[in-house]
Amino acid sequence: MRRITSDEEYNLIWDRIFTEFCFKPSYDDWKDHPWIKVPQPSKAYKIASSYWDEKTELMVNSLFEKVSDNAVYALDWQHDCFEYKPSEHIPYEFSYEEDGFNIYFPTYYPNGDYHFFIAKDWTYGMLGHPWKQEIVVWGKELIEQFDKLRNNSELFDLVQLRKQGVPSIFTD
Repeated sequence: MRRITSDEEYNLIWDRIFTEFCFKPSYDDWKDHPWIKVPQPSKAYKIASSYWDEKTELMVNSLFEKVSDNAVYALDWQHDCFEYKPSEHIPYEFSYEEDGFNIYFPTYYPNGDYHFFIAKDWTYGMLGHPWKQEIVVWGKELIEQFDKLRNNSELFDLVQLRKQGVPSIFTD
């Protein structure tokens, strides 16, 4: 795991998200606000926060690990961002202190902020909206892994909202 500390690298990543993904964060009108344009194929899922715990976090990490163990960006909008490999198995709600500041690694569940997990080569990823309680997954292999997990309702409560072929700007 590497915390992204270079302003240049941090800004390049977020500029790409704002430009290519048309990312439009909103605090006020988020219910009716298109928030992101996602590459296709993609699927959006409603998530139940009551089901999200360490076990769920490990399951989602395993999906990324099955797709590839190449570097992934872990992005927490307006907070610390990281590059990591899923095989590192970073603990749920991991944090540490550095130079007198608490550093928090984002969870896969968007718990109050927009959390994005994007392959460093930008071929697949997962985008999380904090107030809609939804995640959007893109990339064929990652979608297949989520669908396998979704079909095991004893482990995870995911409800598919939208799928490929639906306009890529998501609103409720």
